Amino acid sequence: MGGALLLALLAAARAGEPNATDLTATDFTDLAAPDPDLEERTPLFPEDLFTEEERRSGAIVFHVIGMGYMFVALAIVCDEFFVPALDVIIERLAIRDDVAGATFMAAGGSAPELFTSIIGVFVSFDDVGIGTIVGSAVFNILFVIGACALFSRTTLSLTWWPLFRDCTFYSISLLVLIYCFRDNVIYWQEALVLFSLYGAYVLFMRWNQQVERAVKKLIYKNKHGNATTSSETSVGTNTATVTATPGPSKAPPPAAKFRHGLLQLMIHTIDPMHDGELGKVDEKATQLHAIASLKVLLEATRPTAGGAGAAAARHSAAAAQAKETPLDLPNGGLADVQLDAIEEIGDLEDDTMPLDMSWPSGFRKRITYLLVAPIVFPLWMTLPDTRTPRGKKLFPVTFIGSIVWIAFFSYLMVWWANLVGAAAYVPPEVMGLTLLAAGTSVPDLITSVIVARKGFGDMAVSSSVGSNIFDVTVGLPLPWLLYGLIYGEPVQVNSKGMVCSIVLLFAMLIFVIISIACFRWKMNRGLGFTMFLLYFVFVAVSLGLEYGYLHCPSE
Repeated sequence: MGGALLLALLAAARAGEPNATDLTATDFTDLAAPDPDLEERTPLFPEDLFTEEERRSGAIVFHVIGMGYMFVALAIVCDEFFVPALDVIIERLAIRDDVAGATFMAAGGSAPELFTSIIGVFVSFDDVGIGTIVGSAVFNILFVIGACALFSRTTLSLTWWPLFRDCTFYSISLLVLIYCFRDNVIYWQEALVLFSLYGAYVLFMRWNQQVERAVKKLIYKNKHGNATTSSETSVGTNTATVTATPGPSKAPPPAAKFRHGLLQLMIHTIDPMHDGELGKVDEKATQLHAIASLKVLLEATRPTAGGAGAAAARHSAAAAQAKETPLDLPNGGLADVQLDAIEEIGDLEDDTMPLDMSWPSGFRKRITYLLVAPIVFPLWMTLPDTRTPRGKKLFPVTFIGSIVWIAFFSYLMVWWANLVGAAAYVPPEVMGLTLLAAGTSVPDLITSVIVARKGFGDMAVSSSVGSNIFDVTVGLPLPWLLYGLIYGEPVQVNSKGMVCSIVLLFAMLIFVIISIACFRWKMNRGLGFTMFLLYFVFVAVSLGLEYGYLHCPSE
């Protein structure tokens, strides 16, 4: 019903365009053809230091290095400055965690894709932004989930509600996007309808817990004949996973609380894939998983009445969980292990350490420090660190300044990507679909893998799908909407295979849901290899469509 209403609104918007009712079949074909005025527009990039012949003779390697450098720069400015500034805004406005995660935190993680889309519409006049967002979406739901399943130290159990909620909104968004792409012309009314879906998603997140409670109560009532109370919770004895809880699960903290800064990972703390640093991540992954499940269990078994009875119930649940959870005890005692694990979870949930500019120890880390210094020092000098008391008061400066830096780094990234693509005879759409999509998503990949290794499977999967909702309903339609309002004409999208790529993305989303269900909602190696296989199939088919080896039925 909702999808039909949206399609009706889009049809009405299309009918409202001047002379829309007078279009014949021939006129419609002409409308879908590229606008000659747009073809004459040249990208607003400066003249390169090297000629085209010099670039194809080997100088293009400097642009490739520069493009990779911009990937790191975007990750650093987002993780170390932009996202912490958003944390302060959330705190000042007293925004709920679920709403903050769907709005500000999604913006923080998807800022590179958003600005790439803006530059593609207003600067390079091509579909590099569309390719980047579509490619990034596939990378997030396939490659990231696959990596989380492969590198997790335990088999993580997933719950159905976050995946069902996010995939429903994402599916509706993709259907509307496919409708908008049907004639390669995007009117501002269509962009507005697509953008309004994000507002609907945010409003839904405001009432997410109430809706979840009602839906689960209805399901359990129909399944068991009566509504199961929250105290009827079973706990797995081997994996310490809460297997059934009809009440609403505890809303996860905003994604930013689980984001490890790329600079911090490279220089001052741990290599997330290494087993020998900072308390041995591999040994503690199972412990963290158990303690995370314990926290959920305590929430589920919390009595409605307060006071000593509630405290006694929580103490009993914790004691029972401690007895049933087989933890490794390298330091001599369950209490020490639990305390250590809880402290690490606390560090994840309240990562307020300011940027550390001290000279690191170790040859490798010092080399890394020198390599990223040209990025970090200008940011450190121009943007107050909002994780310090003084910088927190200047959060508007950090917020606005971070946006300026993200726009600047995105501009350089798209410029050099266009030069690399031209030298290698690769269209901008393909560059966005592959290289730029993976490059802008690598920080999210690292963060999701770390979260999965800590035992938060739902967080890793939900953040992957949730960030795609922001990309499709904000990253794409916002530049289109602004373009239509400023220039008074529709945006033309001329990618040959992009419509089929979006349809293929929708199909991949369905395959993800089916795959997770087939593996019984467990993130294991089988699921990981399946996700990787689907990702490479998507890339191969999309490249075949772009280069004409495969035919898109919509053309």
